[in-house]
Amino acid sequence: MMLYINGRFLTQPMTGVERYAYSICMALTELHQPFVLVCPKAPVLEGYDVSGFTIVRFGPGNSHFWEQCVFPWFFVGKKDYMVLSLTGLGSILIRNKIMTIHDLSFLRDPSWFSRRYYWFYRIMTPLAVRTSRHILTVSEFSKGEIRHFYPFLSDDRISVVYNAIKENVFESREDVPAPSERFVLTVSSIDPRKNFKRLLEAYKGIEGVKLYIVGNYNPIFQKQEGLSDQRPDVRFLGRATDQELLRLYNQAECFVFPSLYEGFGLPPVEAMACGCPVLASDIPVLREVCADAATYFNPLDTDDIRKTIIQQLSADDSAINAQRERGFRNIGRFSWKRSASVIMKIVERSLIITRHRHNK
Repeated sequence: MMLYINGRFLTQPMTGVERYAYSICMALTELHQPFVLVCPKAPVLEGYDVSGFTIVRFGPGNSHFWEQCVFPWFFVGKKDYMVLSLTGLGSILIRNKIMTIHDLSFLRDPSWFSRRYYWFYRIMTPLAVRTSRHILTVSEFSKGEIRHFYPFLSDDRISVVYNAIKENVFESREDVPAPSERFVLTVSSIDPRKNFKRLLEAYKGIEGVKLYIVGNYNPIFQKQEGLSDQRPDVRFLGRATDQELLRLYNQAECFVFPSLYEGFGLPPVEAMACGCPVLASDIPVLREVCADAATYFNPLDTDDIRKTIIQQLSADDSAINAQRERGFRNIGRFSWKRSASVIMKIVERSLIITRHRHNK
């Protein structure tokens, strides 16, 4: 059996789903699990270390057209293989595949997205699901969403494979220089479901501590008015490298995550790994991921967001140390190697079922 992985993500900027795919591939390599990444001929973007991967270049372009119409031709004449798609949508023409659904936010609230993005995924996702051997997702919450929107899927065809943090990257560091000013940190793409408008409203009146926002706007999301307004208490930092994030997580007074909807929500876990106290939306998926290691607020109530931030900024050292210890314990639940091992068991089981069907 040969495992092939859809490598289109290597030609895309590294956001959450691309990081998931890349990290699983790195973990499979560390586990000495053979696989081949099938990539478009477009350049691999900076930030991906592919020196340990076996890569096959196939076909021009790197768009959805490549994924849906070019990529399947690679498997013509091949037998006894499984394709793994880790970034959210597998080719509907490949049936020997396992695909990952990170979330179904486009169905939960279409107004968050551009109409083009919404209609493409609304049409293509159920087709890709029906032509997959198995579905991976990143939380029990997202599994529930999949069962809700695609009730034709049986429970045993969906498996939860958690995100994790990059070991030896996100960690508490004593050698990080002191910040030039006090700040509260948030990290996320700039889109409506991340709830930045309420966070900015809530932050009015909090004096002496800046709000740093790390993240970029993505054209798949509806634009929001008022997020680029210049305010002396808010700094938009754009995208940041892992090393820059490491410094910011270690320097911040606390990390605030006001999101309305997530499939998993990795930034709070990264913050915990760096010993940064986490304030998070009281939504089911963040309760699942952060457990008792976060302080929760109502993301729809700006007064509650403001009150929670102010209380955190006035917390004493013993309370902050207790928060940090809960965070360190919580991150032990997540491991890329453990997640990669789970995926390989699913691949092997799916291949056995596929062989049995072919032999009938």
